[in-house]
Amino acid sequence: MDSEKTNHGKPLQVLVVADAFPKPNDGARSLRLRRMLRALREKGHDVTLVMREDVNQSHYDLFLEELGIQVFAGDKERLVPLAIEPTSDHSWTLRDVFLGRDFDATFLMQSFHRGISVPEQYLDDIRRISPHTRIAVICHDAHANPIHNIEDDTKLQEYEAEQDRSSRLHEAFERADLVVLSRDADAAKLHWEVPHLDIAVLHPAGEVSEEVSTRQITKILAQMGQIPPKPPAQQAFSAMLMETFFADRLSEKTGKQRILAQLESYARLAGKFLSESKPAAARDQLRHIFGRTTGSMQADQFHSQVFVLLKRCYREMNRLDMAGRCATEARRCAMREGFGVKVRPNAIKSTSNSLLISVIVPTYNRLPILKKCLAALEAQTLPANQFEVIVIDDGSSDGTEAFMCQYTAPFHLQYLRQKNGGTGAARCNGVTHATGEYLLLMNDDTICDKDVAEQHMRIQHSNPCQRWAVLGNFEYPAAARERALTHYFRVEPFMFPQVNMEEGCPYGYSYFITCNLTVRREAVVQAGSFDSIYKLSEDTELGLRLHERGYRVLYHPLAHAWHDHLPYPARNLIRRSSAITASCT
Repeated sequence: MDSEKTNHGKPLQVLVVADAFPKPNDGARSLRLRRMLRALREKGHDVTLVMREDVNQSHYDLFLEELGIQVFAGDKERLVPLAIEPTSDHSWTLRDVFLGRDFDATFLMQSFHRGISVPEQYLDDIRRISPHTRIAVICHDAHANPIHNIEDDTKLQEYEAEQDRSSRLHEAFERADLVVLSRDADAAKLHWEVPHLDIAVLHPAGEVSEEVSTRQITKILAQMGQIPPKPPAQQAFSAMLMETFFADRLSEKTGKQRILAQLESYARLAGKFLSESKPAAARDQLRHIFGRTTGSMQADQFHSQVFVLLKRCYREMNRLDMAGRCATEARRCAMREGFGVKVRPNAIKSTSNSLLISVIVPTYNRLPILKKCLAALEAQTLPANQFEVIVIDDGSSDGTEAFMCQYTAPFHLQYLRQKNGGTGAARCNGVTHATGEYLLLMNDDTICDKDVAEQHMRIQHSNPCQRWAVLGNFEYPAAARERALTHYFRVEPFMFPQVNMEEGCPYGYSYFITCNLTVRREAVVQAGSFDSIYKLSEDTELGLRLHERGYRVLYHPLAHAWHDHLPYPARNLIRRSSAITASCT
């Protein structure tokens, strides 16, 4: 902007970009827009108006025609990400608006009415198209009182949504050359929070006439003329990053599916930032989901996993209080209404005539490891008279049968031998013979800590009316670091996802992993038990059926066990992959 123009009152070329024409009955918004446009034209400035949407335009046509203001309405390019269809067939781009025009100043009207604000969609593009144009963001609602501390009576989603709007608002302010607010109080507060911002006030206290608005607009334009325009930002607005990272995926979606894909993309991007050790950036992406979700948060698996990711963000930021609240919200979202199991209070207690847990251990030709597994179960702190161990021998030929026939256990023991049929058939056989209220599903290479059974029951008993399958931790020992493949398994969730799971958080059916997991026997029976046709992935298949009945996997790492399966050569992985492929064909 040429400061000589503003100092001598010479006409300027001014661009005004807003969300949509206000409804005729929206007196305040309509009056603000009319006053601003009239004030600019009364000073002789050449004004171009861009409206992202073209609704209600007919109510303003005569007014805009009388003022001589050219209008571009219905920005198809920017309405598509908002899942909005223009009401007319206008075909223009932002570059068309700048064609033959050299704008001195641009006013962007700030509003989160459509989820993504006008500055978030236009500011960076205007910088690139016309680097010398000064840009002001006008905000009539500066969110002067955001929630800084979450109290017990503040819903977590409301807190995160408010923090999202506040941070996005400040992001727009930081990129603008001038911030224009409606009230002196908002300006004073913003100046105290961010002293380096250039701030102006559109309607000082007590000055509300159209004449004063004209005077204020003149002062604001003069102030803009003294400010050098900022350089283009190096990165897109935080709320628009997903359009950059997932452009191809999002371009295939329209309407409501586009919005859902955007929300999923925020979560995907948060996961990426977490993998790069950027928890604050990940949290900001997850907050966009809350900021763009109106009303109460849906109680479904997606939003449950959003809270799981948010918990991880807060944990890595050492905000353990917030991490705990996220875990609670994740569980609430996962357990949708109507899925609660109605269990009598005394049903969680073992009586003298029943067992609390049936530990199901399938085995095949791994006697040395099986002995370690049984030794660990002998050391359980849960009283031996409250659980049984069912060993299902899947046709071993290594002396397992002879050992088990002479083995004396301190707990109830069932030894079942069957013709080799795979883990699906073995686990199904074990469930058929189980008498415990709960099943503890594990492998013969699961070496339990001594309190595994007690830890599982503590969580199961604290949620007697919920459909939880409790998954404990399962990790390779330190010796796994000595080989590249097993070290990879130890630090990455390729084999066992516990590496990236969050304590106390719910997960879907793909986490139903029978390495260290408890679930009600009755639930497994009602779901049809394990399918004997599966030699691998029989647990995931059953997990899917349980998921459809409302069951979720709750992670409890204090129920800890070791995976005694070293070494694990690459050929074993290839053989396992081939078996999975064969079972799917």
